[in-house]
Amino acid sequence: MDAGTPGQDTDIAVSSAERHAGELSPANLLLATILLHTKGCVVLRGAIPPPVVADADDAFADVFADCLASRDSETLHMAGITCRVARRTGAVFWERNNRWRVFPRLRTPFDTRWLLANPLAMPLLGRLLGDGYRCKFVSSDTCLAGAEIQSPHREMDPGLSWEPRGYIVNIPLHRCDLDNGPLEVWPCGSHLWRDDVLRGLGFDDTVQDGRNPDFERLAAMFPSRRVVLDPGDVLIRDPALMHRGTVNRTARPRTMLAICYFRAGLTHNYGRLDLSLDRELFERLPADIRYLYAGFEEPATV
Repeated sequence: MDAGTPGQDTDIAVSSAERHAGELSPANLLLATILLHTKGCVVLRGAIPPPVVADADDAFADVFADCLASRDSETLHMAGITCRVARRTGAVFWERNNRWRVFPRLRTPFDTRWLLANPLAMPLLGRLLGDGYRCKFVSSDTCLAGAEIQSPHREMDPGLSWEPRGYIVNIPLHRCDLDNGPLEVWPCGSHLWRDDVLRGLGFDDTVQDGRNPDFERLAAMFPSRRVVLDPGDVLIRDPALMHRGTVNRTARPRTMLAICYFRAGLTHNYGRLDLSLDRELFERLPADIRYLYAGFEEPATV
């Protein structure tokens, strides 16, 4: 008799018919929602038409080149982080240990529904976050050669309740494989861990770029997965899920979009929509998704 079962990856294969219709089948929607609820993450394979991702990849390469050329540009401060503003494209960015966070302006080709409110992903968020959830920010997770592996961590005020506070939708702009810095996740229910219990035991689960020996030792006791993603795939994850960035061993920067959505009435001091939107850009968004992005008009929290 086997000692146990190995489990399976949290992947849903999206069919061409589902992608054409812009919705998952009832069976796939049910399975994807249950996986996201119980494991804290799910991958929708082939959820975006490849040309949409290719256009975004080309455009982001230009944005990132502008960021590289603007390292001495004007500064602003967000949640204790000193950011810069790219001179030509207006993207706000910061860099730490060869990991870049870029907030691109949401003009074409970044203003498509496939990226900003993916029709296959949004029903999952609606079921688990309830009515009134909104986008908190749109950014990149860009990992360069030289970045050190992060400590396992959780983020965005994890563990304050057992209901999800929000979700992050990661969209790779090119292949994210085992060599160029894939996201490592522990899909074991860590998004349900209570903050009061961990803090009472003296555990800090928020350290990212420094070393956190106690939490690293705990993480080693759970199975993890380094998620390989192709263009068109979508990873949805609870930010309270234990995860970390790994090492890019290639010369090319590895970029995923990271789009965060929060439950109605909840927020966090990290990330702002006004970094990516103004009134003119907001009016150009697809009319039926603007309600998700209306928060850019709210007073900025810095």
